[in-house]
Amino acid sequence: MPTPFATTATAFEQARARASVANHFEATLLHTAIFDAREAGMSVRETARALRVPKSTVSRRWRSGRTDFAAPIWGNPDEYRAARAAILGDAQQDEPLVPFEWEDRDGERSVHFVGMGVARLGGKQGGVDVEPAGPGWEGPTAPGAA
Repeated sequence: MPTPFATTATAFEQARARASVANHFEATLLHTAIFDAREAGMSVRETARALRVPKSTVSRRWRSGRTDFAAPIWGNPDEYRAARAAILGDAQQDEPLVPFEWEDRDGERSVHFVGMGVARLGGKQGGVDVEPAGPGWEGPTAPGAA
């Protein structure tokens, strides 16, 4: 039977992983919402009011077009997939691509981006040729795609 500390420590690690992944999604989706509002012709003030964030937060992202990136340092692939399904509602995908790899080595943790493929614009047909990155990638040239 696990000790009270082991049970609490496990619960803490799960909560930390979920919070880390949620923080990543919050920052990414805020940036996307501000971009979408700008494209829709909304003002900075209207956007801030609609998103319930300070006007300075919207202004900072509005001008630069960049976001404060929040890497899910304490996350893991399972927590990322669960958060993505809960937030974006894409639970119908069997294995959505997780764009990060977590590596624990010598007491340190590293988070790396995983390539999501390469798009080549133009070419002989003048279209877009997409080269998939790996397993779980869904796209026009993914193995088995029509």
